[in-house]
Amino acid sequence: MNLALIFTNASFFLNAGIATGKIFLWSAFFSLMISIVGGMVATSRAAIPRWMARAPIELFRDVPQIVSVFFVFFGAPAFGVQLGPLEATIVSLSLWGGANGAEIVRGGINAVPKHQFESARALGLRPLQVFALIVLPQALRPIIPAYAGLCTVLLQSTSLGALIGATELLKGGQIVVERASYFQGGSPGLTIYAFILCVFFVAGSLMTAGTRRLESIFGGPTPRI
Repeated sequence: MNLALIFTNASFFLNAGIATGKIFLWSAFFSLMISIVGGMVATSRAAIPRWMARAPIELFRDVPQIVSVFFVFFGAPAFGVQLGPLEATIVSLSLWGGANGAEIVRGGINAVPKHQFESARALGLRPLQVFALIVLPQALRPIIPAYAGLCTVLLQSTSLGALIGATELLKGGQIVVERASYFQGGSPGLTIYAFILCVFFVAGSLMTAGTRRLESIFGGPTPRI
């Protein structure tokens, strides 16, 4: 009967899964943008821009995700911004992911030997050329595995949206369990949450496979000058 419950609510689970996908994809996208900008500014030679980047990075890295979710959802109206549960979850995960991603990007850039920069400048390459042709190919090698782990955490963290009412996969499962328990009796929780576990496992496994493919592409010989 519990398995039939999953098929009966297939469209509901599909909509909840789409909501989970939206949270993940948008938060991953905004996190990536923040990571690139924040990581590059954090490696700046100028002290003021570097510390202006470091302050918010450290703030959101040190704050638990659940606190960030509640802060954005309940704090946004105080600044005149009304965010629904889905939007608040995306914003909070983007800030947290961007802060941690910026630290990953900063570490990847700093891992490039200093003489690479000096040699590139000696050859007359412009700063953008130095970054695109010399720094980026080498920085990607340590960045990709670490950033893949961050994306996996972001996928798992989409379930935090359930705490503020976002009807994502976990919240959808809770609703189905409560409905079934009320109208049919019994507790189908084990089956429903096992189904959700399998969905996250499959999604995470596909992400891991894609990441390993990227590592194989960018894991070739490091360019030297």
